[in-house]
Amino acid sequence: MKAQLADALSSPFARRLGLWFGGISAYYWGSWLYDYLFVSFILWKYGNIEGGVIVMFASIIVDLLTLQFYDWLKKDWLALETLKEAENKQRRLGAVIHWLHDKGAMVTIIVLSILTTPFIVTAFMRKGANRYDGMRVRDSSIFIVSSLISNLYWIVVVGSGVSLVKYVYHFLISF
Repeated sequence: MKAQLADALSSPFARRLGLWFGGISAYYWGSWLYDYLFVSFILWKYGNIEGGVIVMFASIIVDLLTLQFYDWLKKDWLALETLKEAENKQRRLGAVIHWLHDKGAMVTIIVLSILTTPFIVTAFMRKGANRYDGMRVRDSSIFIVSSLISNLYWIVVVGSGVSLVKYVYHFLISF
């Protein structure tokens, strides 16, 4: 029984699941800290315009460094390459991914930029699966457009929340 469990845990699929769990968890928490703590603080401290510029440049640096790390590591730690491979298979997930791609690159970039980060959008939309070979001109264009959409979206969302909290705070202390 112990030998079977050890074999199951050391299988390639189990290792892949462990890599995905660790990678997705670490990326999620890093993104959450950046989005809700760093962005909120910068927008609160510097305002939506000046803070937005700071946040945009910081985001571009963080996403480019993450993309370089992703290419350097050459591991599918976010399951992005597996999702690209799934698009070619006749499964439900593949059909959903294919449907999104079928709507056009710009629609895909907009949807993914609002839901994820420019790093994920760029890595996911690169041609071919399991290619960790940097950015081409097309990838750079995707990254720039995604950075603008994603950052403007977050500046509006988080900036609105910060402004609301400031307003409520000033309203409450005026009593």
